[in-house]
Amino acid sequence: METPVRVGQVVSSRWSSDRLFHEAITVKEGFCTMTDTFGKANILALLHFAREQEQQMVERLSDEERSAIGTPERWSAKDYLANILVWKELQTEKLAAAQRGEIPPVWRDPEVVHQINSDGFLRFRERSFQEVQDEGARVFQAFIAQVERLSEEELNDPNHFVWLDGEPLRGETMGNGLWHPCNQIAAFYLQSGRRSEALQLQEELLAAVRRANMPPENMGYVVYNRACFYAINGWPDKALQLLPEALRLRPTLVEWSRHDSDLDGLRADPAFQAIFEDPQLQEQAPAVALISPHELRTLAGGETPPFVIDVRGASEYAEGHVDGAVNIPLGQLERQLTRIPRDRLVVTYCNMHHRGESRGERAAALLNERGIQARALDGGYPAWRESARRGTVEDQANAPV
Repeated sequence: METPVRVGQVVSSRWSSDRLFHEAITVKEGFCTMTDTFGKANILALLHFAREQEQQMVERLSDEERSAIGTPERWSAKDYLANILVWKELQTEKLAAAQRGEIPPVWRDPEVVHQINSDGFLRFRERSFQEVQDEGARVFQAFIAQVERLSEEELNDPNHFVWLDGEPLRGETMGNGLWHPCNQIAAFYLQSGRRSEALQLQEELLAAVRRANMPPENMGYVVYNRACFYAINGWPDKALQLLPEALRLRPTLVEWSRHDSDLDGLRADPAFQAIFEDPQLQEQAPAVALISPHELRTLAGGETPPFVIDVRGASEYAEGHVDGAVNIPLGQLERQLTRIPRDRLVVTYCNMHHRGESRGERAAALLNERGIQARALDGGYPAWRESARRGTVEDQANAPV
């Protein structure tokens, strides 16, 4: 999943270039491991929590804010609410299609997401605030009804729907029904100068998720994103309070946090530096060896070339891949270990939008645990493609005249 807007960013697009793409719903708040489960009753409770936050936002609006007309660059309250209902509507349709045995659309391409946002903005631009409210209520009821029709297995089993590439259906369901609405509401609060309301929303959201007993690894993502919200919005003490808990719950975030621009405002703080000097945390943080595109290209021309695995989805692979790579999506990797040689280096890759939490690194870690020597391609396919482009330009420049 490549990334939705991080909590607290005031932008009109749902996704942002510095976020971990939908490969990670706000650092994968929607992602879960192969074994954890999260009861449908708890999922529904959190979806209702998000809806209550929307209603509270509406109650706080002045008449002027209700009648305001937004622009693509600066959305009005109505635009934010319309965007929330658009994504719930799409998710409802997707869940229904999944139950019918169809392969629903995938919204991983940022351009596709931007287009959906733009179309939604135009669709409701001339509608009244009350019409958007009424449509939001209708869509929410349909969304909840569709989630209720799903079984626990359909929501939680990462292998139930092959097209999800090893991710459970609940991830995107909560992404579009919980995280995205709360992120957009917080963005509106910050845009309109309601800092205390934005802070209250994030604190209540964290408390609600804790009450729901979300699996620890997922909880690590949730806590991490709240820490980032605090860091980028001027509450460093709150960020520093939560960050150690997030990294303990999800040690793979240690490497990502070293490069996460949302935390840049904390890096000079001795308390922040002390977190990363904790020997216990360093011991827990997994380390996956990386291989550069240049090194992979060199080894590929040798006597024993690496076995290269593209662990992205089939559609991503079809759009372009490393020469000679086989496509085994991450969610299917463990079931296809017999296809993978043990007598030579294996290189895994994805798009690596966030080092430390990428699919390529998770795949390499899994293979290493199974006794297969594996490394992840540094920078993923984008780095490989750029390396190939530079190589072509250099070859042309050095060609004899």
